[in-house]
Amino acid sequence: MMSGDMTSDHLADWLTQWHDVRELVRVSAAVDAVHEIAAITDRLRSDQGGPAVLFDHVLGQTIPVVTNLLGSPRRLAAALGVGSLDGLSQRLDDWLSLTLPRGKLDTWKLLPRLAELSQWPPTLEKTGLCQQVVKLGRDVNLAELPALTMWPGDAAPTITWGQLHTQSPSGDVTTAESGADTRRRVCVVPLEVRGRDGLLIHGDENSELWSLLVEYGSRGQQMPVAVVLGGDPLTSVASWAPLPGRTDPLVFAGFLRNRPVELVAARSIPLTVPASAEIVFEGFVDPQAAYESSGPISRETGFFGPRESLPVMRVTAITHRANPVFPAMVPGAAPSESHWLDRACERLLLPLARLWIPELVEWRWPFAGANRHVVFASIRKTYAQQARKVMHALWSLPRAATAKMLVVVDDDVDVRDENAVWSSVAAHADPARDLVLWDGPADPLDHATALRGVGRKLGLDATRKLPSEAGAARVPQPLRWTAEIEQRLQARWPEFGL
Repeated sequence: MMSGDMTSDHLADWLTQWHDVRELVRVSAAVDAVHEIAAITDRLRSDQGGPAVLFDHVLGQTIPVVTNLLGSPRRLAAALGVGSLDGLSQRLDDWLSLTLPRGKLDTWKLLPRLAELSQWPPTLEKTGLCQQVVKLGRDVNLAELPALTMWPGDAAPTITWGQLHTQSPSGDVTTAESGADTRRRVCVVPLEVRGRDGLLIHGDENSELWSLLVEYGSRGQQMPVAVVLGGDPLTSVASWAPLPGRTDPLVFAGFLRNRPVELVAARSIPLTVPASAEIVFEGFVDPQAAYESSGPISRETGFFGPRESLPVMRVTAITHRANPVFPAMVPGAAPSESHWLDRACERLLLPLARLWIPELVEWRWPFAGANRHVVFASIRKTYAQQARKVMHALWSLPRAATAKMLVVVDDDVDVRDENAVWSSVAAHADPARDLVLWDGPADPLDHATALRGVGRKLGLDATRKLPSEAGAARVPQPLRWTAEIEQRLQARWPEFGL
């Protein structure tokens, strides 16, 4: 059994615990960072998540690599201190019930301050283990780090598990109440290695990161960026989650950890970074500099991303622990590590979605839709056309804004059971009445759209129709045994010899 009460900031401690309970395997044979590590990791994954894999000896490198770190619901739940991922929703729901004025019209205004209301703002330390080794200027050489070339067809090595930290050039640095930095922005995007000191940022133009880059450019300033690898896995989870509003991700990480994230000042840029990180890349992005053409790289959808022109981060410093471990996320078809992280975020964000959509009972982002293209939602239906209202509400949420298919069912349908969802569609959806088509923003990684980032969305109302809805009078009663028959059958079952 794995313990969910670890309090260590050190990745090595987590790896030791997971190895002790056979959630991590070690490969001592020499392995190649080009394709081989990714192929081994991909072969070990399973429908319930494969083990984390620690590669002690990477050819031509001195730093070991760990893959599939959080690629299992068991490890994710243990790291988050819950018995299962479903427990995340209950934990946040319990906290919200004590924090927010449920039922008030201004509840939505408080959402950007959710994490700030936590008692765990980051703390600034004088020193950090992430700076035991510091390389500046000409000593910077990205080739000295074991970035992986994942799949045949990848144009270059990529850093896939880097938490990209930056900040808005405007706004308050901290809030008086909590110490949360309202300017801090953290996300996880692939970074394509270009030479000794270049990292191509594979974001998209609809993201907040791109908006910040435009804002820095309008001010004639360079954007400071830090890429953080490793540390407490919960900081990685908080960085992955699409949090609402101006929520400080590191305060949210403190909420998940039940203790503050310790920060240290970066050595060459005006940012702070988690002190417990394994490796940190510091640098700047010049918004005025020419973008560079990217090669195709493998993405979490299970396909290659498009070639595009992207901004370049120029690395000014590399800092790391004395004996660091390099974490890498291997993209692939579901379920891989990114999909289990998305599943954890699905559970974390459900209570927040219910604040906007009180009739929402449950939702599921199925692996078949790469955890991003398709959403199943169940609702407590009380009035006609309510499913349509829920569809548009879901499409207004950041997490669901680019989903191209929403299926809404009644609250007695288990949305975790895909067969049950499609059975409800077959039983209750009339294409002439229950389809909603809407044009809007699309997932930039959805290669099925005619134009990148723009597409048509499909909503399916698979709820039972009320008398006020067209066709409701023709809805028959489903076949069900009465309670009396069930009880009699239960009492006599031993007689039947079955």
